Amino acid sequence: MTLRPDILFSPLALRHITLPNRFVRSATYEGWGDVQGVPRPELGELYLALARGGVGTIVTGFAFISRQGRAMQPGQCGMDQDDKTGPWAHIVTRVRDEGRGTRLFMQIAHTGRQTLSRITGQPVVGASSRRCTYFRQPVRMLGDDELRVIVNDFACAAYRARQAGFDGVQVHAGHGYLIHQFLSPWTNTRKDRWAEPTLLLQEVIIAIRRKCGDDFPILVKISAGEDTVPGLGVDDALQTVVCLEALSVDAVEVSYGTMEYALNIMRGGIPVDVALQVNPLYNRYPALVRHMWKRFCFPAYQAGIIPFAEEYNVPAAVRIKRQSSLPVIPVGGMRTLESMLDCITTRGLDAVALCRPLICQPNLPQQIAAGEFSRSRCINCNLCTVYCDSDRPLYCHL
Repeated sequence: MTLRPDILFSPLALRHITLPNRFVRSATYEGWGDVQGVPRPELGELYLALARGGVGTIVTGFAFISRQGRAMQPGQCGMDQDDKTGPWAHIVTRVRDEGRGTRLFMQIAHTGRQTLSRITGQPVVGASSRRCTYFRQPVRMLGDDELRVIVNDFACAAYRARQAGFDGVQVHAGHGYLIHQFLSPWTNTRKDRWAEPTLLLQEVIIAIRRKCGDDFPILVKISAGEDTVPGLGVDDALQTVVCLEALSVDAVEVSYGTMEYALNIMRGGIPVDVALQVNPLYNRYPALVRHMWKRFCFPAYQAGIIPFAEEYNVPAAVRIKRQSSLPVIPVGGMRTLESMLDCITTRGLDAVALCRPLICQPNLPQQIAAGEFSRSRCINCNLCTVYCDSDRPLYCHL
């Protein structure tokens, strides 16, 4: 049967914006920030390649909203200070000048407990004092006044994004970062008003609306599951989406997991030897210690890794879509034209978000339009994933 990809190239009308097609480049860490988090010109080249390749909507890699919320990756970009607005505006203008109508969203995030104090220069903070088993840092529970500051930091970052010319922002409420930590019963063990799982997310959305205007598009990324008990499940994610409906959010992207089992977010290969060489959580130890960890500890870690499967977040996205009026966009495991079309024409989802396939094939939509694509060249080796923790920028290692 001949597959007809026309639906993938049809516009998608959201509440405050229309996306030119159904291809969304999911937020992907690029590693093109300098030591202060200022985006380097090479990031503009990457976005130009995606725009020229037919990607209708580009979401940036996660940008930190404050020094406190910075990740451990050395090349992470930020939007925490006004002096970053100009360099971001230059990148946006370059993409705009292409005249292809590509939409640009900045993903804004606070890492919470998923970072290192030697990177931020501050104590690691979170919804509670529960440590992350991956970062193993002491965590101080945030107070009410501090949370109000963080809410304002999100709003200011969004305002800077608007000033830089972005079409909107995506609030990162998944993957175990700070907002996720409040949504999850694993990390939110509070007894005060912030024990309400969605309160921080609500406050962030409201603050962005006040700062940027009611017409400024807001996307939200969530995890519809995690690897802890108790932990987030699809029912919890659905409750979050119901809350977002009342706040006139434009769309929700559905992902999975936290950094405690980071490869369950991506799934696929487990390049443990490379990770032990380049990941700063491991490579600071002597070679003998790393060898012993691989021999005695890695098998237990590997047992918790979920195997790769096509469309692995689609079932959760479908459940959410059936009980929500919001546009729902899945990310994860879409490697064939058939699976992309299945998401929209059969499953009733609104668009497809792609990450690793666009690393090795930034012109993937263009190839589909030309009838030259059936399956992604991405083999899910995850070398791109583990090298994100090094000082190398993003690229496909195969």
